[in-house]
Amino acid sequence: MTNPRLAITATCKENPQCLFKGEDVFMDIKITNTQKVSVEFPFDYIQKTGPTIRLIDTRTKKETYLRKNLADFDLKERFTLIKPGESIILEWVISPYELQQFGLEHVDVIAEITVMASIRTQGETVEFRDTAMLRIVSY
Repeated sequence: MTNPRLAITATCKENPQCLFKGEDVFMDIKITNTQKVSVEFPFDYIQKTGPTIRLIDTRTKKETYLRKNLADFDLKERFTLIKPGESIILEWVISPYELQQFGLEHVDVIAEITVMASIRTQGETVEFRDTAMLRIVSY
């Protein structure tokens, strides 16, 4: 198998409508193995660096990428096994400052959340990339 498939989805934790109330927005990014074989994923590394997040203001169409964190490069070699049909949850947060940086009082942004990693399956290492979207709006 040369193209294993994981799928990601994102939700706002304890806030299904992703309403922004001037506080941190906590997210659960679910990574699911949709294949019939197990996949090894560098979860510890991605948990430290975070996903790639692009914020797009829906009114002005301005966009910005949120800064990723630095992580020990050796964590890329520490894999978490995801069995077929199983999922792991990557927890992440977007701060009020990051959401309000477009300078508007009312927040209405699309968060494009991308997870990229070198994953292993059936003895092969391949590149994985998938994206999920969330709309975050002021309360």
